[in-house]
Amino acid sequence: MSSLRPLSRYDAVAMSLHWVIALLILLDFALAMSFSRFDPGDALYLPSAYDLHMAVGMCVLILTVARVIWRLTHRRPPLPDMAPPLRWLARASHFLLYVFMVVAPVSGWLVLSLRHKATSVFGLFRWAWPSLPAIAHMPRPERVFWHDHLLPLHIRVSYAGMCLVAFHVTAALYHHFGRRDGVLVRMLPLPAPLQAKNTFDLEHVTPGRESEPGL
Repeated sequence: MSSLRPLSRYDAVAMSLHWVIALLILLDFALAMSFSRFDPGDALYLPSAYDLHMAVGMCVLILTVARVIWRLTHRRPPLPDMAPPLRWLARASHFLLYVFMVVAPVSGWLVLSLRHKATSVFGLFRWAWPSLPAIAHMPRPERVFWHDHLLPLHIRVSYAGMCLVAFHVTAALYHHFGRRDGVLVRMLPLPAPLQAKNTFDLEHVTPGRESEPGL
């Protein structure tokens, strides 16, 4: 049996990746709404929204890969004592959020590749994917076929992912205001005294693999 005491909060790297990715996802969705739902001249139309959407999406992908690696190689706080269905729901929703954070930007990246459009990250550098033979040398009819299937997939995954984000936020608020178990607080960069006051009692945590590295 491990002698390590369960963690009461996430480390600084995990918290930073969590909040930066969350803000980038919200920004990216707002940018997508700007160029897809509004026309030039509208108050909510941003001329640079399309290019920014691609750049922010690539940043989400990079940071998500870093977050998965960090999660797999570092310990994290265990889930509080909950009924098995709630524990299963928590694990499933987190797994689906990771799927969303990878599939949405990758599908968008493939769409750009099929369009022969290089992907720039805020103008700092460009991704080489469109130059790969499997994409760049694909006959136009094939590119059109895959484009017409991948673009709807990208859109559907994005909307489904935002629904997951809304569910995730609702669940965090339920834990904080309903169960008062400290789940939300342990992901907040609060001062030490305030964290100690709000952190849930580890004596009532059901020991398990949640405190060990891994998804």
